[in-house]
Amino acid sequence: MKTFKAIAGILFAVFMLTGCGGNDKKAGENGSENKNESVSATNKDATVLEGAWEIKRAEGEMADLNAGTVYEFKGSKLSFGKGGFTNPGSTVVTDSTFSFQADGNELKFMYDYRFNGDTLVVEMQNSGGQIFHMIKK
Repeated sequence: MKTFKAIAGILFAVFMLTGCGGNDKKAGENGSENKNESVSATNKDATVLEGAWEIKRAEGEMADLNAGTVYEFKGSKLSFGKGGFTNPGSTVVTDSTFSFQADGNELKFMYDYRFNGDTLVVEMQNSGGQIFHMIKK
C-alpha cells in the first residue's frame, strides 16, 4: 500500500507539472519579458492568498485528479499536494497572478487568479484551460 501511495504521488506531481505546458519563454529569449515577471509584488498581495486553499472543483485537463489538492501560501513559500504528497516551492504574488517554482527546479509556472465571493478562481497560464475553484480551509 505504501508503494502504491508513493507511485500515485509521483504520478500526480508529473501530471500537475506536465499538464500546464512548456511554451513559456524566459526574458531575453525573444527580446521581450513575460508580462507577469515584470510586475512587483507587495506584502498586501501576498496576504490575500495567505493560508491553505483546497480545490473543490476543477475544469480542463485532469480535473478529477486536481480536485482535493491543497495549495498553502506562507509568505514567499507555496506548497501543494494531496494524499500525503506535498510539492514545496517558492511563489511571487501580485494583485492578479502568482508563480510557483518547485524547490530544486528551474521551471516556473504562472497562474492568474481572481475572487468570486469567498471562492478563489485560479487559471494556470498556458495550460489549455485548467481552472481551479478553491475554498479557504
